[in-house]
Amino acid sequence: MSRKKLQDNLKILNYELLGKLSPKSKEYFYEKLTKNLNTVFDFAFSAIYIIDKWSNSYKLVSSSTDVLNSQVDIPVEKSSIVKEVPQGIRIDTIPFYPTEGPIGIMVYGINPNQQSIVDNEITLIIKEELERILSITYQASISIASEQKHQLLYETINKFLVLTNKTDILIEIISSIQSIYPNYDVNLLLSQDHDNSLNLPIKTIQLSDQTVSSQAYLTGEVQIEIQVEKKDTCIYAPLKGHQGVYGVLQIIVPNMLKLQDEDLDLITKFSNTAGLAIESVTLYQDSNHLVSDLRLINDLTHQLNSHLQLTEITRLIRDQIEQICHPDEIGFIYNKQGNGTHQYDVIDGSTNFFGTLKGHGFIRDAAREVLERKEAIFSGDYHAGGGKIPYRSLMIFPMENAGLINGFLVALSHETYAFTFDHFKLLQSIIHHSTLAFINAILAEKLQKAASTDYLTQLFSRSYLDEKINEHMAKGEMGTLILFDIDNFKQVNDKYGHYVGDEVIKQVANIIIQNIEEQDIAARWGGEELAIYLPNTDLNTGVQLARSINTEVENFTDPNVTLSAGVSNWSNDVEDTARNFFIRADKALYEAKSYGKNCVVKYSFKEQVIDS
Repeated sequence: MSRKKLQDNLKILNYELLGKLSPKSKEYFYEKLTKNLNTVFDFAFSAIYIIDKWSNSYKLVSSSTDVLNSQVDIPVEKSSIVKEVPQGIRIDTIPFYPTEGPIGIMVYGINPNQQSIVDNEITLIIKEELERILSITYQASISIASEQKHQLLYETINKFLVLTNKTDILIEIISSIQSIYPNYDVNLLLSQDHDNSLNLPIKTIQLSDQTVSSQAYLTGEVQIEIQVEKKDTCIYAPLKGHQGVYGVLQIIVPNMLKLQDEDLDLITKFSNTAGLAIESVTLYQDSNHLVSDLRLINDLTHQLNSHLQLTEITRLIRDQIEQICHPDEIGFIYNKQGNGTHQYDVIDGSTNFFGTLKGHGFIRDAAREVLERKEAIFSGDYHAGGGKIPYRSLMIFPMENAGLINGFLVALSHETYAFTFDHFKLLQSIIHHSTLAFINAILAEKLQKAASTDYLTQLFSRSYLDEKINEHMAKGEMGTLILFDIDNFKQVNDKYGHYVGDEVIKQVANIIIQNIEEQDIAARWGGEELAIYLPNTDLNTGVQLARSINTEVENFTDPNVTLSAGVSNWSNDVEDTARNFFIRADKALYEAKSYGKNCVVKYSFKEQVIDS
């Protein structure tokens, strides 16, 4: 058969083979190619090796015999290919170098009884045909691969559209680009916080004018870097949205692989799509947080406007703060302005630290800083390395109303950077909306205290005492009332004047305050008469307290005065009224005055006893 005929037969068989080419038929293609060579040239066997740049060796892709090695190192020699060939068969190789596509070597064997000898012309025919056919298949495979990549990009975009969680977006970005380019290394360099526990190739981008990744982030343009030592190509594609750049997609292309312009275009499209997905889910999550925060503030405002007491307001705000950022200490500080000075009260509901000496010192320093800056303070490393307090994270929110700073709220944590900026902004809004309720509650308490307090002695008023005794008699078990009268008080006023007389009343009131318990109620009964109500206390205990107060007044007042005291009690096992209770105490006091003053008279239900 003529050489021209051999060449035409080979082309016809290969043309039929190309018509059957599909994305999944590589093995089938190489197998049929070797069979075609065997058929046309009557080879004993033939095989094709294709170079593998990853392992820097030739790999067998198709063979009609099992006597060849599956992989041989570069350079290829006949002896390294053949394992065992039947006697008489001659082994030859034909290297081929397609214009595009992988280079390789064809190996063939000639039977000893073969009529025609493979000469240089036949070898050239085989070489040219292999180079032609492999160039065509390479272009077809590139087209098929490109189609597959764009299909994956399309599917990724569709997945992005339904994802509403940032973590899911990041996972999808990495898994999708790795499926498109399985032989490339991929990293995400993000500008935002991310979950480090995911064990994903995600890093925080380090911004610097000298790094290529920073240039990609700052310019929003794809950057390419050739790593000389590793001979790799690094692509830095910015994750760009409509409102900004959210990070950089780093793709490392090994030096053995050729980067196509089409790949660069696809990577750019992918990174832009990923940037839009991150932006969309970030805006979605931010809007959800904003709606949640607004709902929280709205609900809180409704509760604050429901005429709550100060203790209820501080409890409500404290609960919200603890849920939001879990601080170690919370302080509610009120600024008592007067005469150009600033004094501070720690409002009930604050944690114990603010009642300590260090806490008081911190309040003084914090107040000075707040008044100077007239704005909220946020620090993640407060007094680092030598602080006066053992707290490193700090937030201070001034309670400002009508241009005045009426106090401030403090949140502290032992850990550095324990609070986020989102915590800070949310709490700032909460304090802004709750300040008026705080101030109104504090003023209401002051007004209530003023209405129920005697101006001169700072003891409770007679009306307040009457109210509390009536309340306790309705639900308590027993109680004792002591009435005091300052003996010969008119003579004090006549001799020293009314100013000194008022001072004497205040001295007696202070002695009374120092001798009673927290649950006891001391009041100014009227004029120079003072009273103490002792809830859940028996008559004899009341007499002992009255006698103790009488002794202190006699020894520690200036000018010196004495007291007469009447003591009475009630018990729920005997039918009684508040009016009769008062009358008994008043009778006991009258009797004490008539028995020479400076004594205590008790009046029980059945008897009157003088205790001088």
